[in-house]
Amino acid sequence: MKRLLITLFAICIVLPSTAVLKERDLSTTLKVLRVELRKAWDDQQVLMKRIQTNREAQHKEMVSLMERSAQVSLMLYSQKPDYTFDLTFACGEATSLYREFTRKRRPYDRIMQRLNIEVERYDNLIKMLQLLPPSLVQATNQKPAANDSLRQGPPELAKEQKRTPIQLDAESQKNRQECLDYATKLRENISKMKEETSRDDEHYKRITEQLKKLHDYAQKRYHEIQQNIFINGESSYFTTIANMPRHVKRAHQDATDKYDDKDYRGTHTEWRGPIVFGFVFFIVFYLVLSVLLANLVVRFLFRKVKRLKTENLQLRKASIIIAASVFFFILSIMIARTFMYHDFLKLATELLVEYAWLLLFVSLSLLIRLSGDQIKSGFSIYMPILIMGLVVIVFRIVFIPNYIVTLIFPPLLVIFTLWQWWAITRHNDNIPKSDIFYTWISLAVMGVSCVMSWMGYVLLSVQVLIWWLFQLTAIQAVTCFFDLLGMYRDKYLKKRLRKFRAKHKALTVALNSKIITVTWLFDFIRMVIVPVVGVYSVLYCIFLSSDVFDLSDTCFVIFFYEFLNIPDVISLSLFKIVVVVAAFFLFRYINYLCKSLIKHYKTSVAIKQNGGKLIRRNQINLMLINNVTSIIVWGIYIIAAIILLKIPKSGISIVTAGLATGIGFAMKDTINNFFYGVSLMAGRIRVGDYIECDGIQGKVESITYQSTQITTLDGAVMAILNSSLFSKNFKNLTRNHSYELVKIPIGVAYGTNIDEVRKMLVDELTPLNYKDKFGRWVVDQEKGFSVLFKDFGESSVDLYVAFWIIVSEKVQFMYKVRETIYKTLNANKVVIPFPQRDLHIMKE
Repeated sequence: MKRLLITLFAICIVLPSTAVLKERDLSTTLKVLRVELRKAWDDQQVLMKRIQTNREAQHKEMVSLMERSAQVSLMLYSQKPDYTFDLTFACGEATSLYREFTRKRRPYDRIMQRLNIEVERYDNLIKMLQLLPPSLVQATNQKPAANDSLRQGPPELAKEQKRTPIQLDAESQKNRQECLDYATKLRENISKMKEETSRDDEHYKRITEQLKKLHDYAQKRYHEIQQNIFINGESSYFTTIANMPRHVKRAHQDATDKYDDKDYRGTHTEWRGPIVFGFVFFIVFYLVLSVLLANLVVRFLFRKVKRLKTENLQLRKASIIIAASVFFFILSIMIARTFMYHDFLKLATELLVEYAWLLLFVSLSLLIRLSGDQIKSGFSIYMPILIMGLVVIVFRIVFIPNYIVTLIFPPLLVIFTLWQWWAITRHNDNIPKSDIFYTWISLAVMGVSCVMSWMGYVLLSVQVLIWWLFQLTAIQAVTCFFDLLGMYRDKYLKKRLRKFRAKHKALTVALNSKIITVTWLFDFIRMVIVPVVGVYSVLYCIFLSSDVFDLSDTCFVIFFYEFLNIPDVISLSLFKIVVVVAAFFLFRYINYLCKSLIKHYKTSVAIKQNGGKLIRRNQINLMLINNVTSIIVWGIYIIAAIILLKIPKSGISIVTAGLATGIGFAMKDTINNFFYGVSLMAGRIRVGDYIECDGIQGKVESITYQSTQITTLDGAVMAILNSSLFSKNFKNLTRNHSYELVKIPIGVAYGTNIDEVRKMLVDELTPLNYKDKFGRWVVDQEKGFSVLFKDFGESSVDLYVAFWIIVSEKVQFMYKVRETIYKTLNANKVVIPFPQRDLHIMKE
């Protein structure tokens, strides 16, 4: 790459040196051009050898690219789809090589373009020199003369040329001849450079086609991997348990195929067998070495340094040794990595060092933030998620096959989740509230990952866990920085403030708050830098976690994907949202800074005018200027957000119309209905619910800021004011389980066998049950139909036919039930009595 750029630079030095500007006349122009061409010729002779050397290096690099392309192609095309870690690594190598080749190809294309331009330029220059009268062109349809044919044309042509208005004198013709000689030689050298440089053109085209095909294949595999991780998943772990022998056998076979090198005897490979086990020994050796070195250093410092002999630090000694061990381990691995040449060892140590840095950041955060009696609890509550992260990193390092992950990861995750729960119940009373919150989130993440893995989304659960490990590290770093800012404020900033107050007593009393001239940088770090880093850490941690499956490119696609893109209204992506949120903290600080500076300035002026005496609060009116400042700052923020979110004028018009509508809600009843409508929309009722108000049942069709529209069971449309729904007791008939209890009263004659009536009615009504279009039983199948004894009536034994029915099917189904009850009782000659009265007419 460097040599190719040097070649381009050398050519750029040589080629443009033949420039001539507009001189006094044509003769002078030819003189200057002769000098320029001679200088270009001399420079070209010096640089030709260097260009040749660089071109040979370029050719070697192209050959190396061809070899790497073939190697990566063989690696990718040979990967099995069941080995996700292997496949993603191969896809990552393919896409990286494609990007690298595309980047390295650009200088070559620029060189060829430049050479083509220069050949064309010199062709035109030579032709123009030959056409100057007296012309050296032999015929109008012949090519320009070369070095050996730079002579006069036929007599007829010479006779014709004498008639032209201008003629070169003898000196100009001599200069023209020298210019032609130099230009022709320069063109020949450039043509030779072009020919030699373009000899690799066919190879570049072939590599481009091969890598493009490889890149497309890798993207296709990436898409399948994403589908398997996020959408398809595998069979649930319960299915795995049911077929455990088969899965164990398959996992054993995959482990043998992956790590046993008995079939590779005599063939050296860097990715299996002794290399893998040698790496484990390598890591254990350096880990033991780091622990021993950390023990020696820490204990020596604790004995020699008096400041370290405090009780608080003595309680932290074990934790300090752990952090020092991690640091020495990182240092030793990074030094050893410089001497490595195996690709596997380089990749494995890189991943391990990344994990060690995470562990070091968490350890340092706990050491800084927690007191001596809390430090042990702090390490205990974070240990499950940290070790779980190490397990995932090991999976990635050894490229563990999918079947083995599917077999061992779900139960392993259950164990670690229980461990996390145990650590929380035992140690959460002895740690800060922020860490209690973080540990509960860790437990929730592990619980979600556990459910995912048991449902078959094992790789997704791995992705979620590693993301939370990175995110937890970022959170610990941000929290630690906040605590460090608090320590700085208590130890140093307060001293500066006390000195300032002592010097400017009247000013500080009048301000009655922070002195912005002293605290502006502290406030900027606390209000802007730390929150913005925390916001952007979300994207960065997602990016880092995606590298476990080499899905970094996919991350950028997700970050910039416009998941909400309404033309002429709004355009939203995850990256835009993060930028807008981060900008909020910046503009909040700007608003705070402007107000504080204005207050500081006006207070200082008022004190000076008052002779240095204290001033009253009402002497300075900041209300208007503060409001104007807020309007200006937040107005700029809103405009910037609108530009970023690509909200056009039509979108702004929508917002303006909404504000205008809000202003119109000035009357009391209208405002009540508006806020009641918001409350209803928040979830108290939803479109599609069946409600009952004042004895009227209906289906909710829409909820507006003023009223709720329902369609009654008889088909009528009603609009109920939102305030009416709140002032009266309304029932949501479908919010719970969509079933409503219905009781149909019937009466049978005294002396009727109730058990027989109950049996015959249940037997006849049960077949009426059916499923609606959503697959639900119209009548709750578990509860079914019941015939209940209600009361002793005047003329009959009163019964209830009770059942739970879907509200939306109630009307039609009730007709069938009543008809079936009547037919059943009538067919079985069960008397349905009715009230009778005897009238006695008495004559007087």
